[in-house]
Amino acid sequence: MKVDDYKLLVTLDETKTLRRAAEKLFISQPAVSQRLKSIEDEWGVKIFVRTKKELYVTGEGEKVIEHARNVVDKEALVKEYIRINQNSIQGNLSIGVSSLIGHTILPEIVAQYLNLYPNVNIKIKVGSSQQIVEEQNDFHISIVRGNRMMNKQNELLFIDRHYLVTPKSNEGDKSLPIIEFQADPIYLSEIEQFFEQRFNRKYDPQIKVDQIATCRALLLEGIGVTVLPEIVLDDFDKDKFNLDEVLFDNRPITRDTYIAFDNSVLELPQVKAFLTLVRTFVNAS
Repeated sequence: MKVDDYKLLVTLDETKTLRRAAEKLFISQPAVSQRLKSIEDEWGVKIFVRTKKELYVTGEGEKVIEHARNVVDKEALVKEYIRINQNSIQGNLSIGVSSLIGHTILPEIVAQYLNLYPNVNIKIKVGSSQQIVEEQNDFHISIVRGNRMMNKQNELLFIDRHYLVTPKSNEGDKSLPIIEFQADPIYLSEIEQFFEQRFNRKYDPQIKVDQIATCRALLLEGIGVTVLPEIVLDDFDKDKFNLDEVLFDNRPITRDTYIAFDNSVLELPQVKAFLTLVRTFVNAS
């Protein structure tokens, strides 16, 4: 049944006659009679008993009309909700981000976003860029490091330079353990060759971690040496650490960060608003 059929039943129950129902709904009386017959045929019961004076609701009809009234009332509530909120941003937003982004700029961006759009429900997946790429269809927006995502619209957010971080308290100590974080082979190969040129010794990481955030925490405790992207260097005290830009073949080692999405999701106001906020945040940083 259509919503108009439910409205007809409610109107018939309120007006008690075919004529008054037809007048209220601006349709002909024969049309009302024919639609009522079709509705009763669909339910397989008599909903009204017709007399010359008025319509009487049957026992089965009471249940059908109760159901009809619930449908009509709920539709009215939904329409009112849409009318009130049609210019507000709400709904669900699913974001997949690399672990580095999840531990650095994302919390501040999400805090700003929810302050602006408190009615949006956000789901966040933090993982390696490879994980985010593999699960890309689960997200409205993805933020990954390294390469662009295939079959997506990609925007370059920023480019990180890299720095060798060594504690000044152990300056010149070549026995300090090398810390290596998980990354793609080409990226690690450049870091390896840099280390071997810089220290004139074989690159042999003693400590391997799965995330840059762990690597950074170890360095802040004075453990080892490593290369880190500039996005995670804000807390390093330059009185305690040497931060030397890493060059490979006379060029800086860099890492690109992209935000990726399907153009179709921009039809969702909550997604478009998040993308706009990310752009604004990055440009202001």
